[in-house]
Amino acid sequence: MKRIKTECEKKIYEGNQLNRVLTLISQLLNAVICIAFSFILSFLIDSVQVRDDKFILKGTYIFIAYFATYLLFSFLNRRYKNRYMNRAIYQFKNYIFEKILERPVFELIENSSAKFISVFVNDLALIEANFIFGDIMLFSTVMLFLGASLAIMWNCWFMGIPILTVTLICLGLAIRYGKKLIVQETQTSEQNQEFVSQVKDLLNGYHVIKGFQTEKEVLHIFSNQNMHLEDTKCDKRRASDAIYICGDVSSLVVNTVIIGMGFLLTFKGIISIGRVMAMVQLGNFILSPIRTLPMLISSRNAALELINRIDEKIQYTEPILKGIELDKFQDNIVMQNVTFSYGKEQENLKDVSLLFEKGKSYAIVGESGSGKSTILKLLLGYFQNYKGTISIDGIDIKKLDLAKLYALISVIQQDVFMFNSSIYNNITMFKSFDEEEVRRTIDYAGLSEVVKNKGAEYLCGDGGTNLSGGEKQRVSIARCLLRKCPIVLVDEATASLDNETALQVERTILELENVMKIIVTHRYNKVLMKRYDELIVLNNGKVIERGNFDTLMKKRGYFYLLYSIANDD
Repeated sequence: MKRIKTECEKKIYEGNQLNRVLTLISQLLNAVICIAFSFILSFLIDSVQVRDDKFILKGTYIFIAYFATYLLFSFLNRRYKNRYMNRAIYQFKNYIFEKILERPVFELIENSSAKFISVFVNDLALIEANFIFGDIMLFSTVMLFLGASLAIMWNCWFMGIPILTVTLICLGLAIRYGKKLIVQETQTSEQNQEFVSQVKDLLNGYHVIKGFQTEKEVLHIFSNQNMHLEDTKCDKRRASDAIYICGDVSSLVVNTVIIGMGFLLTFKGIISIGRVMAMVQLGNFILSPIRTLPMLISSRNAALELINRIDEKIQYTEPILKGIELDKFQDNIVMQNVTFSYGKEQENLKDVSLLFEKGKSYAIVGESGSGKSTILKLLLGYFQNYKGTISIDGIDIKKLDLAKLYALISVIQQDVFMFNSSIYNNITMFKSFDEEEVRRTIDYAGLSEVVKNKGAEYLCGDGGTNLSGGEKQRVSIARCLLRKCPIVLVDEATASLDNETALQVERTILELENVMKIIVTHRYNKVLMKRYDELIVLNNGKVIERGNFDTLMKKRGYFYLLYSIANDD
């Protein structure tokens, strides 16, 4: 029964079959030229023995022709092999990342990204070495083995029979150990993924580790995981060593047979010394597969298993239904009796009902953990497992096409994501815009001085390390302005900024015209608070107060308390 290739595996060969065929042909030619060298060597040695100048000259011409042919075949092999491998791994990686980008936002948020990071960090290197390149080497090794076996039988069949018998027995034993190696390769990959995931978690929580002084405990956790990984790798090395032992034993036996029988037959005048040397050379070609063939087969099968597992990881199994396309925002966003929990123990939002109207500004305030940021995540469709309804212009957000929804909403977050690219590219997000429009956006976002001093092509650094917090936030504002979205969500964008910069950034956002702004903030500046159409006050996941600044201050309730504490000198 023909094996069904996964979509991932198909991407390796898609539009790449000609390169693959030419690569295999060049490998076959290389095998032929290697085997031919054994006979050329035999001819040269025998020509020296007969001491015939014409014979020696003929041998020299043959060797020069062989050398030229070898160079030609090697060049062709390098050319087509590199072309095939380059396209194969390029298409394979592109397909994986493309499938990851197709996943719904909420699905990727709910699952750890470590499994995808492990694919690019560990698995792809193994697949490139053991499957893509391994396929080429496997074909080359098999062709060399078969060609050398036929050449040995043709050269001296009564020496060839015992040589091939010993070789096949040792090869069978090596392949048996190779099957164990497949299991060990798979287990090593799994342990590598777990190890990468744990290191990622520990480094992300480094400040917590130092703060609670749990270095010894964390080192113990790391050491255990590290030990599991190294034990698995040790088992893999044991299986590899068994294969090499089979190769060493067979090499000793085969060389003994060739040298012993060869010199005996030469002494009796049955074969020439040149033919014996040819047998030694051919013997090397059939001994090499005993070491390499089981390794190549097992490594290839293990890499194929990785490909299948990657295909399972990146395929989103839930049906992606085409949602309603909302081309423009006309009226309002309504949350009605929304209850939501990240886990089962505690509800993060409890029976929340809110109305956000087009063109107005809203501030969501409350203590940490009260559910402020959760509201924004639900408005973005990051989570679907809430009770109640959230609708935009009367359409349930669960029924909307999320791509169209994101075209209407811009998000400014506390941790601004920055590419290690130019300021210009980070503003445009690599899209094409009218240059004059970009310039106006830079001016309005307050980036003129930054661009003037550093230049639009100034590299922002990894994660924006070359920019200050205020500069990164202004880049984020510029992104929103350039997109001209009717809805802007701001999630604690000024939390890590100094007061002056924070007020400038928040003021710039509030000055956006014809835009509905929903801003999660912890800053209680009177001037800015007065500019909001409505303040929404949360406590323990519930909306406990709503109204404009003056109304809530007169009420002297929870907001009044928060404001007083924040502005207490």
